[in-house]
This record gives sequence, C-alpha cells and structure tokens, in this order.
Amino acid sequence: MRRSSTVALSTCLLICAGPPALVTAPLADSAPMAALVVASDPAGAAVYVDGGFAGRTPLEMKNLQAGDHRVRLVKDGYLENQRVVTVGSGTAHRLDVRLTARTASVTPQSGGGNKKWLWLGLAGGAAAVTAVVLALRNHAPALGAVTAAPGTGLAAGSTITFSASASDDDGDSLTYAWDFGDGGTASGASATHVYNAAGAFNASVRVSDGKTNVSGTTGVTMRSLSGTWRGTLEGSPETFVLTQSAGSVTGTLSDAFGQGTVLGTVTPTAPRVRLTITQPPFSAFVYAADPSADVNTLMGFVNGLGFTNVVMTLTRQ
Repeated sequence: MRRSSTVALSTCLLICAGPPALVTAPLADSAPMAALVVASDPAGAAVYVDGGFAGRTPLEMKNLQAGDHRVRLVKDGYLENQRVVTVGSGTAHRLDVRLTARTASVTPQSGGGNKKWLWLGLAGGAAAVTAVVLALRNHAPALGAVTAAPGTGLAAGSTITFSASASDDDGDSLTYAWDFGDGGTASGASATHVYNAAGAFNASVRVSDGKTNVSGTTGVTMRSLSGTWRGTLEGSPETFVLTQSAGSVTGTLSDAFGQGTVLGTVTPTAPRVRLTITQPPFSAFVYAADPSADVNTLMGFVNGLGFTNVVMTLTRQ
C-alpha cells in the first residue's frame, strides 16, 4: 500500500505540472537607418563620410545610420568643402554642393618690399568662405655678365657700348639703370656712352623687378691725345706735342722746316681725330686720322700744301 501510493503521487505530480515553459530573451530594436544622396558641380568629387571614403559624386548611400554625419568633398583644382549633415530615419536626404575653383591673384606689396601676397579663398563649414593671406618670398633678379666694348677708348672719340643680361624666376619685367661713373646715366639692357675725359671709370648697372634690386659693375679706360707723338711725312721726321681737353686739341709741330701750331678736334665719328697744322710761311694742311685700339697710334692721311691723301702714322712716345 505504501509503495503504490507513492508511485501514484509521483505520477500525478508529473502529469499535473505539464511541460516546462519556453523562456525567450527579448530582441533589441534595430538601429534606424537613413539614405543620403550627395551630388556636386562639377561631378567626380571624392566623398568622405565621418573620415572614411564613401565614393565619388553623384553618390547614393542607403544604409546610413540616422543622425549627424561629417561629410567632406575633395576634388583636384577645387577648394575642399566640408559640413555636418543631419539625416532622419526612413527618409532620403539630398546634399547638393557647388565646388569653388581654386583661384589665386597676386597683389605686389607696395613700398618695394621683398614679398608677394597671395590671396586664396577657402570653403569650409556650411559654405562659409574664409580669406587667407600667404606670404611668398619674391625671387630677386639674377644678373649675368656686365660688359663694356671697347674696354679702352679715346676720350671724346670712342662710343662705348654697355650691356647687361639678367633674368627673373618670377617672370617679372626688369628695368636697367646705368651710372657711367662720370655723371652720365642711361636706361635699358644695352646703352652707349661717350666719355669726354681721360681716366679709369667704373660703370654700374642696377637691375630691378620693382621689389628687389641687384647691381653689377664693369670698368673702362679712356685715354687722351695729350703727349708727344712722332712720325714721318714723305721721309721728313715729324714731332707733335699735343694737349687734349674734351673734344679740343692744341699743340705744336716740329720738323726740318721749323715750328708750327696745331688746332684740332676729336669726335666719335670717323675720322675721329682732325688736326689742322699751320707752319709759316707754308699754307695750312690737315691730318685726319683714327686711333688704334690702345690709343697709342694714329693712322691717317695728310691733305693740303700739295699733299693728297699722303699716309702718315704717328706713335705715342
């Protein structure tokens, strides 16, 4: 009796209790999703969303989490555009961006300084535009050779040609200012000058791009006719003692026929030396000549007093 009662009670408990209940954990709600369409003018801009590359415009993103996102557009030749976009769940948000071409204009600094100022427009935030100034160092002109030709000449009788070559990395136009060392000045990459006095002169040139200057020098030597000169006229020894002042010449002549006086001129055109010799009781005659490169020799012709283009060479003593 006792054993059967226990079994019946156990069976009753299993049947009455029924099958165990199924317990399940609640599922978390899925995060709301949104769509964003990004277009740009011009198209082809790289799109970065929250720092990651998303594609190029025109671009449609369908599985974007609702909320705020940082969107950045980048395209070569255009200013970067960046903004924060808020997209709502279950909706499609469209972002249209007109990109700004990267342009620059140069405004030289006044007052001859050594900088150029470059203005750039930068787009940022919600189409905000910021002006930024960048200081760029100006490149000074590069000066090449400074020359004078000829390097030795006759005072009042030689035209000296001066030349300078220069370039500028910035492409600026250049000006040339010459100082010939005797008070004379000129402009231009090439210039000419006639020195009226004897001596050694330093000619300088200043080259400017409007902001910075560079300078160079070259030397010239000018000689005069002052001194003693000797030569032969149809077998007769001739001695001249000359004095030159600017373009005027005075002096004396001595030969087998006696003494004579000399009056003459020096000009930059050939024949550059023209001497008129008066030797009483003879008629005056003229010696027209040009100097050698070192101005130590005069080579020319005598006319008058029965002479017709008779060669006479005088040498400085």
